[in-house]
Amino acid sequence: MKTLRNLVIMLVMVCTLQSSLKILDTPDGKEHPEPCALVCSGISKHDDPEACWNYVGFGLGTVYKRVDISGCNFVSEPVVTATTRDVFDTNKVACPAFITENSNKDNFYVYSTSNISPDDAEKRQCDVHWVATGYTC
Repeated sequence: MKTLRNLVIMLVMVCTLQSSLKILDTPDGKEHPEPCALVCSGISKHDDPEACWNYVGFGLGTVYKRVDISGCNFVSEPVVTATTRDVFDTNKVACPAFITENSNKDNFYVYSTSNISPDDAEKRQCDVHWVATGYTC
């Protein structure tokens, strides 16, 4: 029984030591201590009153949304990957593709690449699922 306990402890230690995070590059190109690396993720909901869908303007039919990542406590701009998730409505119309822009340590913006209204983005439940990888010190 003692041997089994020691084996379990050793396996836990090996798994823990192998789960380190290494960031090869960042938007600002600066290096930070490896223990400060963090992966932070979340979902910006389609119906969030603090981060609603808005028209881009300039006569374009596209929309944008600000996504708050300040809870991650990054000290510089992280690498952000985002995608949308929707629920097909009765017309089988999906959320359009989106791009990320204007990132900083506290937020980033997603912009639709094709026409959709803010109302349709909410009706289609276009949630933004995101992952940010950066440094906290």
